[in-house]
Amino acid sequence: MTLKKITIQEGTNIEYSSKELLFLAQSGQPYRGTVYINFNSQGETFNLLDFKKYITSLRSVTMNSEDIAYTIYKKIEASISTNKLGIIVDITARGGIQQRISFGESFLPVVKENVFQV
Repeated sequence: MTLKKITIQEGTNIEYSSKELLFLAQSGQPYRGTVYINFNSQGETFNLLDFKKYITSLRSVTMNSEDIAYTIYKKIEASISTNKLGIIVDITARGGIQQRISFGESFLPVVKENVFQV
């Protein structure tokens, strides 16, 4: 799965998030969570439809929860040129334990309600 490049204005700070992250633990049980991505553009970003398909493709991937932020980071890094790329994954509590995994640049994610506006 590739993330198609889109040319945009260089220097644009971009933050994406998706509450649809789902992948499998080594036990086969699902991990669910929200992924936050933040970077400064070097004149390109990725197609959001491709990113949605990539996030969906992770549903069949088995990995340790601690590796998910790194996995997404490497995918984006291989697809586009960025400055200050950072990934945060908030994994839904399982067994009473909440996890936040991050890789790359530190940032404070903007958390918004998932509300459709007309």
